[in-house]
Amino acid sequence: MDFAEALDARMEEIASACTQCGKCFQACPMTVPAGIHGAEPSFVLSGLVDILRGKEGNAEAETWASVCSSSGNCIEACDYGVNPRTMVRLAQFASTRRREGESVKNNAMKSFRAMAKAVRVVSRMQLDASLIDELQSTPGRKKLEAPPDVSLYTGCNIHKTPHILILCLEVIRAMGLTYEVVGGPSACCGLFQFHAGDAETSGRAGLSTLNQIEAIGAGEKLSWCPSCQTQFQDVIIPNRKRMTGEGDFALTPFFLFLERHIDQLKKLFIHPVRKRVALNERPGEPHVIRAVKRILTEIPELEFVELDVQRAGLMSNYLTVTPLFKDELREKEFRAAADAGVTTLATIYHACHRELCHYEKTVTFEIINVMELIGESIGVKAEDIYKRLKMMDEVEAMMADCADLIKSHGLDPNEARDVLLADQLAANPLQGRFVGR
Repeated sequence: MDFAEALDARMEEIASACTQCGKCFQACPMTVPAGIHGAEPSFVLSGLVDILRGKEGNAEAETWASVCSSSGNCIEACDYGVNPRTMVRLAQFASTRRREGESVKNNAMKSFRAMAKAVRVVSRMQLDASLIDELQSTPGRKKLEAPPDVSLYTGCNIHKTPHILILCLEVIRAMGLTYEVVGGPSACCGLFQFHAGDAETSGRAGLSTLNQIEAIGAGEKLSWCPSCQTQFQDVIIPNRKRMTGEGDFALTPFFLFLERHIDQLKKLFIHPVRKRVALNERPGEPHVIRAVKRILTEIPELEFVELDVQRAGLMSNYLTVTPLFKDELREKEFRAAADAGVTTLATIYHACHRELCHYEKTVTFEIINVMELIGESIGVKAEDIYKRLKMMDEVEAMMADCADLIKSHGLDPNEARDVLLADQLAANPLQGRFVGR
C-alpha cells in the first residue's frame, strides 16, 4: 500500500464512522464569516462525507472545507470518536485533488518552491551564513558524538523570524541540554503538497523528514510549528502506521516540553520581567496555550492578563481565507489589550508574529514573542530583525538596511525585492482601523 492508497483508506474509514449529526459544524467559528451558518448541519456533513469518498458533495460542504482554520472547536463536539478537524482537512484535500486533477503535482511544486524561496531570501536578509547553517538541517554537517538530549523540528517558516528560534536554542542550552536541529525546506512536513492535493509528494516529504528526526536518536523529539505538528499527527504518522505498522512515533510541542521541565526552568528565571502581559492566543492547540500560561506565571514579577475575546485559527495566517473576520478579531484583541492596560501583547507562534508585530507602531503596547519574555528572565536576547524591517514599511528602506547581507549571500536584489513584496513583508503593512496611540 502506498501513501495515497493509505490516505484513501483512512478517508473511507472516517466517512464510515461519521454519523453526520452536525455538532462539529455547529461548533465551528468559521461558518458565520463564510456565510454558511444557516445551512442544515446534517446536510453539510452528508456532503462532506461524499467528498471524502471522491464525490462532489454539496456547495456548503465545499465551502466549509475550504475555510477550515483548524481552530479545533469541533473536536470536543463529536460524541463518536471522530476527529472532525482531521475529517474536514482530509475533505479539503480530497476536494482539491478532485478539482485540480492532473495539475496537483505542478501546483504542489509551485507552492513549495515559492515557500522555500521566501524562507531562503527572508532569512538571509537577517542572518549571516554560519548562523543560517546552525538553525536548519545542513547536509553533511558533523553530528554530535552521542545522540543529543533533544531534537528540535522547526518546520520551515519560523526561519523568517529567526530570533524566535535562536531564543528556543538558547533556552535549551541554558537548561544544560544538547540538541540537534531539523528543519528548513530540506526537511518538509509535506503540508504545502497536501494542501495542493498531491498525496504522493506530501507523503514522500513527510515520511523522509520523520526518518531524519528518528535517525538523530534524541531522547526527546520536539517540534515548534503547529502546522507541522498537526500535519504529522493527523496525516503523516497515521498513514505510516497503516502502511508499515509503525505507529509509536510522536513529537512533543516545544512549550509542552518546557512545561514538563518547569522546575528546572524556574531556576533559570533569575531576572524579573516587570510587564503586564496578554497573549495572542490560538485555540487549535489548547494544551500549548495552557503550557505557555503556566510558564509565564513562573516568571518573577510578570503580571499575566486574560483577554475576553473570541479566538480562532491554528495560527493567524489560517484566517486569511476570511480577511474581514481576521481583521475584526485583531481589532477586538487590540482594543481589549489597550483597555486592560497591558504593556505587552505576546504572540506564541511565528506566523502570528509576522502578521502582528508591525502594528506596534499604532498601539499602546509592545508586540513581542513569548520567547522574548522567557529569554529576558533567563538573561538571553536575540534581536527581532524581522519586526525592525517590517516597521520600515517601504521595501527600498528594507533593501538598503540589508544591503550587506544581500551581497554576502549572493542574493539577486530584484529577487529579494520581489520576495519582500510577495511575502507581504512590505505590502500594505498597516491595514487596520485601530489606533491606540
